[in-house]
Amino acid sequence: MIEAAPAPSTAWLLRRLVAYLRPHWRWQAAAIMASVLVVATYIPFPWLTKILIDDVVGAGNLDLLGPAAAGLVAAAVATALFLLASNYLFTTAGEQAINDLRTRLMDHTLRLPLAYFRRKRSGEVVAHFTTDSVAVTGVYRAAFGAAPAALIELTVMLLIVGLIDWRFVLVSLGVLPLQVFLPALLGRPQRRAGEREQTAMAALGGLSTELVAGAREIRAFNRQGWAASRLADDLRRLFSARLRVAALRQTRLFFRLIFELIRVAIFAVLAGAILGGEIKIGVVFALAQYMAYILAPAYALMGAYAETQHALGAAGRLFAFLDTPTESAKPDAARGLPDFRGEIDFEHVNAAYESGAPVIQDVSFTAPAGRTTALVGPSGSGKTTVANLLLRFLQPYGGRILVDGHDVAAVTAAEWRRQVGVVFQDPVLFAGTVADNISFGRDEISDARVVEAATIANAHDFITAMPRGYATQIGERGLRLSGGQAQRIAIARAIAADPRILVLDEATSALDAEAERLVHAALDRAAEDRTMLVIAHRLATVRGADRIVVLDAGKVVDTGRHDELYGRCDLYRELCDLQMTSTGTVNP
Repeated sequence: MIEAAPAPSTAWLLRRLVAYLRPHWRWQAAAIMASVLVVATYIPFPWLTKILIDDVVGAGNLDLLGPAAAGLVAAAVATALFLLASNYLFTTAGEQAINDLRTRLMDHTLRLPLAYFRRKRSGEVVAHFTTDSVAVTGVYRAAFGAAPAALIELTVMLLIVGLIDWRFVLVSLGVLPLQVFLPALLGRPQRRAGEREQTAMAALGGLSTELVAGAREIRAFNRQGWAASRLADDLRRLFSARLRVAALRQTRLFFRLIFELIRVAIFAVLAGAILGGEIKIGVVFALAQYMAYILAPAYALMGAYAETQHALGAAGRLFAFLDTPTESAKPDAARGLPDFRGEIDFEHVNAAYESGAPVIQDVSFTAPAGRTTALVGPSGSGKTTVANLLLRFLQPYGGRILVDGHDVAAVTAAEWRRQVGVVFQDPVLFAGTVADNISFGRDEISDARVVEAATIANAHDFITAMPRGYATQIGERGLRLSGGQAQRIAIARAIAADPRILVLDEATSALDAEAERLVHAALDRAAEDRTMLVIAHRLATVRGADRIVVLDAGKVVDTGRHDELYGRCDLYRELCDLQMTSTGTVNP
């Protein structure tokens, strides 16, 4: 049996969280200083109250009334101001740290291999940016905010009480170990409960995203009951997790009871001191207030400890995600390709997803520079896998992929992708203008280049017919465009970056016959001096390719031009005849 990895320690998690707070240490230091000033400004409260009781009321010294009252007002105002500053500074430091963490999360997400997203729902990944990171703010608020402030207050108040009467310090110190020991017993359960809660929330978020995205299919197949059942299961798990978190938090009521018993004991001692004539009533009020000042931060420390443990459950999930291996970052060898022509060679390449069965096996073919090479084959033959390998979305476990004789694996993925343009079968456009989406591939693309690329992709006419032309907002995922319009903008986006290699994953699938003809003519122009790799599902689109690679069950069956393959390759002829029969066309 494989043993589960041990849970990371609290110290390890806190050290990693501190790393995000360190760049903002000035804000944190200022917040702690403000906390010190908060304590300093309300220290006089109990003693000024003692003066009013013993000296003004008891001794009839009215001269002290004005200064004592003024001191109370000044202390109250100063305490409020420094408390406001402390909260603001702690919040600023914590939120800056969380923003840095979220930035790191997004950077890491965009570097993860494609295989990771095959086993994780998008909603679960998004949960790291939402519920998990929000929960982690509890660490910055509690462990690095409330806890230091409470420790400062507790230490100062113990010193003051000790100066007044050392016996009360002994009473406090006698119960403080109990206040530390009992919460420590609950630390691990609270952390596990917090982690279960965050996991349940992530699962619910993933399911919700999936159900919303599939709303059309759910209604079309009358599966609303099935969707409601799955949602109910996730809601039950979240309810159970949150109920446990709430139950553990209610243990603080037990600690509150302890505090109240301590308070009763203190007042009993004070009452005995008053009856024995050992102490004045005003001093009793001052001591009672100072003792409350001791109990309050002790209780706050326990609350901070509970909140920290709960938040560390989310932190553990975040750092487990951040420790997921990303695409390998190898030395930038792009400068080793000064005369980049674009000839692509697959040499005995093997690849698989998630360490499963091979998807392609011993695949070898050449895509000549400046020519169009098409990949054809039945569904599941490995066509898209070849494109994923070329784009470095997937790493081969055997063989090599070469460009102009140089191993692509020696170049960083980021630099390599600057040489490759791609149009997916179902392209994703982003909220923004048409021009923003066409220039998406490079920051330095000029307006003139945007128009040129749109013209090549047969998109310029419909873009200029829009109300604001290239400045028209297209909505999230291009929802304000037709499928054909979105596809042509995606083609323009690939062309605008001026890549040496173009990968087209059935890029004209959403176009009508006339638009497809025009775009193919445009792509023929764009293909000049470029290497094009076309993944074809409709064989009519690749008859003019310079080379056609036929794949079946992850292996290369044959290569050649259309006429050659139709005459000698049974699979290719069968695919052509099947499509021709379905469309009513005849092979030339």
